[in-house]
Amino acid sequence: MSLIASTAGIVLFSFTSGIAMVATVMLSVFMLAILFLTFAPLRSSDWAGREDATATAANAELSDD
Repeated sequence: MSLIASTAGIVLFSFTSGIAMVATVMLSVFMLAILFLTFAPLRSSDWAGREDATATAANAELSDD
């Protein structure tokens, strides 16, 4: 039996493992984006006031004047 015939049955890459790898990478990128958006206001003064300003604008009452 030659070396080529014995290694022909070994599959290094399959469709299922390819989909699993792509899904893992996509999940990792999504989690990194969520963490960035969570911790960005704590690290930067530019981001810190934005959430307060949008909350104030959303809660502002319209006047009837």
